[in-house]
Amino acid sequence: MKQLLVLFTAALTLTSCQSKPNRPSVPTPSTGAVATLQRINASAYECWRGDKAFKAYGIIPELDTTGTPRILIIPKGKPQSLPKLVITAQGKSVQTFGPLAQSPLAPRINSDVARWAAGGAGCTA
Repeated sequence: MKQLLVLFTAALTLTSCQSKPNRPSVPTPSTGAVATLQRINASAYECWRGDKAFKAYGIIPELDTTGTPRILIIPKGKPQSLPKLVITAQGKSVQTFGPLAQSPLAPRINSDVARWAAGGAGCTA
């Protein structure tokens, strides 16, 4: 019986010394990036949705992902297609890329997105 008690005590001691397994950390988007993209999304929806220059596109926000939050501009009615513009943020720093970022609409897109990211409002005429 004494040996059993010694073995039990040793087993408890060993298990308490073991480190807990490392859980992989899940990256979470910063609240600053999400807030910035929420402003951009609301303004883009308000300004671009009814604009002739953007009539062929839909706006898909992906703000609650575990990775980098982003806004996708895709061909309207084709949710499975590749985005024509991707807007991402890290804090208040915003990046745009994709075919529309290299198109004649790029200066307007960049101006609108920069204004909205900085907290400004309004639509470009």
